[in-house]
Amino acid sequence: MSELVNVAEVIGAVAAIAGLFYVGFQIRQNTAAVRTATAQAVHDNYATWYQGIAGDPALMKIAIDGLRDYHALDEVAKAQCIALFMQFLSYSQNAFFQWREGALSPELWKGWELLLMNLVSAPGGKEFWAERGYIFGSDFRDHVENEVMTRAPDPRAKPFGAFEIGDSDPAAAS
Repeated sequence: MSELVNVAEVIGAVAAIAGLFYVGFQIRQNTAAVRTATAQAVHDNYATWYQGIAGDPALMKIAIDGLRDYHALDEVAKAQCIALFMQFLSYSQNAFFQWREGALSPELWKGWELLLMNLVSAPGGKEFWAERGYIFGSDFRDHVENEVMTRAPDPRAKPFGAFEIGDSDPAAAS
């Protein structure tokens, strides 16, 4: 009888170990699926944002003018610029938190972070951030101010391909 109990215990232990391996496999599969879905959602947010601007030349001009000299915008253009940049920065904050939690790969985050750098490193982007950065969560705000804004932008960086970040002359927008 004790031999039967020992065999049952061994079978139970083997089944438990097999179950743990199966659960581990399922967790890895689920983690991969969550990362893929997160990457797609982040990409879709940014793609939709860019498509909205690309399809509206007046909005594109406001975005470029705002990045050059945010404070020079008239009241309506400034309100549109605020809405536009807040949307982008909200998407960026979401991507930042997804990356930090491990749901977005470092490689994908790096690309979005470089686009974020293009915005906050442009003269008008700096003005915008100084006025509106307080709205964002402290972790994201600290990352933008202490990591993103302290690095030199890539020399090839041109917001919307329109001007070099070092070009702060608003008259050059014409």
